[in-house]
Amino acid sequence: MNITKSQFLKGSVASAFAIGSVASASAKALTPDTKWDDEADVVVIGFGGAGASAAITAHDAGSNVLIIEKMDAPGGNTAVSAGGFMIPDDINQARKYLAGSYQYCHAEMDEQLLDAFCKGTGELRDWLTGLGDNVGMFVYGYAGFKNLEGADTIKRYRIRGQKGGPKKGSGDCLFDLLKGAVEKRGIRTMLSTPVVAIIRDGDEVVGVEVQKNGQKQNIKAKKGVVLATGGYEFDPESLQNYTMGYGIGAIGNPGNTGDGLRLAQSMGAKLWHMNAYSAFLGVRYPGYKTSVSISPKGAGYIWVDQDGKRFSSEKVDGHCQMYVASHLDAVRHCYPRIPCYLIFDQATADKGPMGSGLGSGYAINREGHRWSKDLSKEVEMGLLKKANSIAELSKMLNLPEGQLEKTVEKWNTDVKAGKDTEFGRPIRAKGKGSYTFDGPEISAPIENGPFYAVELYPTLVNTQGGPRKNVKGQVLDAFGNPIPRLYVAGELGSMWGPIYQGACNNAESMVFGRIAGANVAQETPLK
Repeated sequence: MNITKSQFLKGSVASAFAIGSVASASAKALTPDTKWDDEADVVVIGFGGAGASAAITAHDAGSNVLIIEKMDAPGGNTAVSAGGFMIPDDINQARKYLAGSYQYCHAEMDEQLLDAFCKGTGELRDWLTGLGDNVGMFVYGYAGFKNLEGADTIKRYRIRGQKGGPKKGSGDCLFDLLKGAVEKRGIRTMLSTPVVAIIRDGDEVVGVEVQKNGQKQNIKAKKGVVLATGGYEFDPESLQNYTMGYGIGAIGNPGNTGDGLRLAQSMGAKLWHMNAYSAFLGVRYPGYKTSVSISPKGAGYIWVDQDGKRFSSEKVDGHCQMYVASHLDAVRHCYPRIPCYLIFDQATADKGPMGSGLGSGYAINREGHRWSKDLSKEVEMGLLKKANSIAELSKMLNLPEGQLEKTVEKWNTDVKAGKDTEFGRPIRAKGKGSYTFDGPEISAPIENGPFYAVELYPTLVNTQGGPRKNVKGQVLDAFGNPIPRLYVAGELGSMWGPIYQGACNNAESMVFGRIAGANVAQETPLK
């Protein structure tokens, strides 16, 4: 039986409702009785980095733009991120490097999207510095996978804070620049306004239905809609279906509950990269809306599983740590690394605060989370276990008798001999521009009591999956055809697979925000 696109669309909407996957978003057909409460040429859903970039670009192309944000403040993940964005020295070499990251994990790569991204990163510096006065930026990082061809060209930048201004996180510095450009242009915004449905005329997107002050309103999008709603980090149903493991936390904006994913599905969108995400091992810290990071400044620490054994080099790239932890033991039918445990000694604790040096996360940037300097608060509340011996610590964690002692002894012996014989964790860091000389110590024995342990859980920085897009930023349906007047940008339907180069989500948000904004602005307006 041949199925037409419109038949598929109707069926996909019906099926989505049947399985309950579009609980907070749907597509609504235009009828002769539909009344419009507001209108704009371009409606952007989501006021983070991607939404702001799309709105700025569409406005500058001559379109009237409205940004709709469900949270009571804009920013999305961009504002609470580490604020990094990639600008390579050479876009051709960067393409080779990024293509290699897909090959690492056999992820689906779109050649045209990669070309467009690399070209767009080459334009970011001029675009960003043109958005404000005296905009400064600086290099803070480099390639995450130095063995890939083209790694030397990768540079990660941040926006410099305004001299004499209030101290802000790097994510806020980036987003404040984008938000300021939105405000300077007089682009309208609606906050505390969730979008509950896309309004369609046949296969074509013609507007959205929103919930504003307890009332439903219809907003006409004369040229089109840009989805820039972020990922599904805080949607339990999506996490259950698209990730391995359980107990998964997140550090970003709690508003990322998969709304754009469901809106796109309601229009029959094709999904990709649903099993791709950036995630580390973090801590469930009581009293905060999100999980938090923990990053020892000292070098005497290891991870162990529920058997009291190490299971990985602890120096695996931070964006990939969840893949290490989400291991299903098919014999015992369990996840022996969820939770796992960070084990460290007093010498490591004395090296400095346990918070991440990146300064990213909602708990840090919006709720004021800080680890206590001596960890006494965390010990008192039971978040950290503290013991005078490794054997005592093992008992507190209910680990198999004697195993943690063996694990720590093996670690100490290896480090003193100058080689991690189990997982190859380096003893000293390598210099940024060289692979031949040793830098600071990053591995040390665990032998100076008291000793500490804390439970670690998979913790999302962001998800990458969502509707697939083409090089114009148009959302594609299940057959690979553009859904008329529907665009997407940002981590929703990101181009990245499981192996993720840091600072490429913010870069992609701006690059494809600009691409989506430019192309939706060229659409012929509806009457």
